[in-house]
Amino acid sequence: MEFDWNNYLEDTKSVAVPEELFSHVEASLNNGIKQGMLLEVCHKTNPDMYWIAEITMVCGHLLRIKFIGAETDFWCDISKTKVHPLGWCGKCDELVEPPDDINARCGNGIIELMKRALLVGQSVAADALANKGLSPIDRIKQGMKVEMQNIIDPYRYWIATVCENAGGRLLLRYDGADEELPQCWMFFCNPRLSSFGYVTNKGSPWQFKYPGKVNKFSCKNKLSAQLRQSAEEAISEPTPADLFQPSQTLEAHSFSTGMKLEALCPGDFARVRPATVLKIFNNLHFLVVIDDHHDDYEETKMAWLCDNMHPYIYPIGWAQRNKLELKPPKVWKEGTFDWEEYLTMTASVPAPDYCFGNKELPKGIEVNMKLEAVNPLKHEEIHVASVEAVVEHMLCVQLLPIGEKYWYSADSDLLFPVGWCDSNGYELHIPDPQPPPAPPPEPRAPDHRPPDEWCDRIFFNYKCYAGPSISRNKLSQLPKAVGPGPLLLVLKEVLNKIISASYKPAKLLKDWETEGPPEEGMRLEMLRAKLKSSTYHAYVPIATTSDRVSSFCREVCVKLQACPTLFGPVEYQEQCPNHCQQVEKSTFHNGTERRGRPKGSVNGKRKKKKGAPEKREKEQPPIQEVENIRDRESVESEHSAGSTPPSESGTRPNSPDSVTDYKRSTRRKREAKNNFPKMEMKTRGAKLPNFALQMKEAHWDKKDVETIYGNSCANKKQNDSDTENETNESSCNSRDAKNISDVSDSEEPELKKLKFHTDDPLPTDNKMFEKDTALTLMKGKMKMSRNPLNWSIDDVYNYLINTEDCKLIADKMKQEEIDGEAFVMLDLPTITDFLHMKKEYAIQLCKHITMIKWYCIDHFEENGDT
Repeated sequence: MEFDWNNYLEDTKSVAVPEELFSHVEASLNNGIKQGMLLEVCHKTNPDMYWIAEITMVCGHLLRIKFIGAETDFWCDISKTKVHPLGWCGKCDELVEPPDDINARCGNGIIELMKRALLVGQSVAADALANKGLSPIDRIKQGMKVEMQNIIDPYRYWIATVCENAGGRLLLRYDGADEELPQCWMFFCNPRLSSFGYVTNKGSPWQFKYPGKVNKFSCKNKLSAQLRQSAEEAISEPTPADLFQPSQTLEAHSFSTGMKLEALCPGDFARVRPATVLKIFNNLHFLVVIDDHHDDYEETKMAWLCDNMHPYIYPIGWAQRNKLELKPPKVWKEGTFDWEEYLTMTASVPAPDYCFGNKELPKGIEVNMKLEAVNPLKHEEIHVASVEAVVEHMLCVQLLPIGEKYWYSADSDLLFPVGWCDSNGYELHIPDPQPPPAPPPEPRAPDHRPPDEWCDRIFFNYKCYAGPSISRNKLSQLPKAVGPGPLLLVLKEVLNKIISASYKPAKLLKDWETEGPPEEGMRLEMLRAKLKSSTYHAYVPIATTSDRVSSFCREVCVKLQACPTLFGPVEYQEQCPNHCQQVEKSTFHNGTERRGRPKGSVNGKRKKKKGAPEKREKEQPPIQEVENIRDRESVESEHSAGSTPPSESGTRPNSPDSVTDYKRSTRRKREAKNNFPKMEMKTRGAKLPNFALQMKEAHWDKKDVETIYGNSCANKKQNDSDTENETNESSCNSRDAKNISDVSDSEEPELKKLKFHTDDPLPTDNKMFEKDTALTLMKGKMKMSRNPLNWSIDDVYNYLINTEDCKLIADKMKQEEIDGEAFVMLDLPTITDFLHMKKEYAIQLCKHITMIKWYCIDHFEENGDT
């Protein structure tokens, strides 16, 4: 079942935990480059001269920058352009001068502009530029080596290999491990992880020791052989030295061996138990063990390796002060646990309150807020979760659907914002679907029911013609009848069944909706329709008296352009009174054409004119004719979420005569379904680029880059778009629940466009996407009067809105202020990571980008056009 966070938050009347509170997720996306920072960037026309530029927008390795003193900004790819931090030119004795147009405009005032910018601005770090704008999670590759600290000893480490990277959450496998040590999940910024070579550089007492119960590498020869093998494997995918570095600065602790305290039980994360400081390693680290596990804590893992800021240890009495349950140790007699008596019994002292560091209290987190949480007992599971309680720096979180409650630190790397799993392609355990609450029946005496409030059964007569809007397959799956029961409930259920059986539920609701007061004897009732991940509602008039039920059902059937007796209070098992099996189906269409058949067609096939030779695919009909044809044709492959398209098996034909037509129509090649993109939530989570799908054509060579910069130097003219690129009504690509009358009709006329389908070969398939072939298609199906490099934001929008496969993302590109120069520099990782676009839409967009590049090189560069 598809889960939608927006609908879930609306249904539960709750809100999400603010995404900025998940500091580890924020750190995973921080590439060190921010808006407002300054750079030294080479001139567009002279790469040997530099000038200071300010960053106005960040999109991975693509930066929108503006030279100091300039009026306009432009896009820059830092992976291909000469950019440096402030001061680099001075160290390397390079020229820093403003471009000629800026010098002419500002004159002597350029010095003041420089001073003002340097006083306020901040330079981009050299490391950030060296990383080409990649965030930490983009830099972590499968096969990299890390060194993982032992869970109970700060000096013991072992080497692990990154098997998978899901948004910075790493699946790690110990090198040389057997089945005894399974793979484990850990977020990349966990303090237990260090870069490869950390232990070797530190030296004694840090050492490599296998973490299993039996040290299979106790022999020095075996240990050396394993370390040598790991080092050789690390050469193929070296680990950056700065990637896994502890960011926190620890303070010296004041704990002593034998001190008593309270600790969250590591075995269940649900209860607080008495614990003891068992070992002091150094002035930073010590070991805390649950009192019942002094002898077996290594096997049971009932111990914490702590520092003074560890979130899961507390002074004695903490649980009682916060009204939490404290589970007594096994040695405690029956009765209420008393710390004073227990300290006397064990001859021990409590850890003073000053030993525990001051934890920062969470701000902005409240009870009933929603988030995604890792099951602390099964780290491979991430659940939809709800905050049940907030106690100081601790959160009690309930995991759904299992219903278990666990305690987490508010800054735990086991907690994630809503939508994180969807953004990173990770499985999310969702709550069980709840059946909608049945409306309470209206109180009335069972023996004295008013006749106008009660409805007998409403039958679905499957043998009748269902019209062009209803799926026969889904209609056959409906119950034989609905009712008897309260009138309004029965009629609403009948209409809901019809909506669920329709091809386009939202459009059907729109057709039924009535504005203004209803007619006499009718009542407005709200009906809902589900379309992909969005829910729409509309107020539809429904009969309120039983004597109007028959006429009401007939009117609805007429609106559906179906047989008037498709459903109603009378069941027709044999012969339909309207003889819909024998008459032409156009009889029921209210003077309109049947959907899916253009004029002049026979059995779904267009008539051929006598003597007219069959046109080849290369010949293109006039634009006006294409538009008229497409206006008349409509595609019935659009269905509601969770529905299946009509199929021959399991389908009841509307009439015996229509079986042949229906079978023919099912054999027709249908156009690929353009799903609305699933609404992306701001989750601070980014999908990793799939480098296997990255298009080599999306990377420009030196000549192309010079062309871009040469063209971008010219002032961009705000010309109107070509008549071929005039926009239709733009489709909304993320729709919340709203009144259906606010939604534009999905059956808008299509313009002449370049057409791709999801089953087309990828641009990396050189045999299918040769440059010459692409240029032939481009010349045959589109003409550009202007160089795409000089397109404005509106030009890019107009181009995309007039495509069949990318018009749903045109608004998204306009919101991101993508102009022609940025458009041609986009590649697959940038689109998926920073525009948060689904892979199938990103691939379709990359096809257009690649085709435009080829067209631009062939038509504009070779001809010298601009």
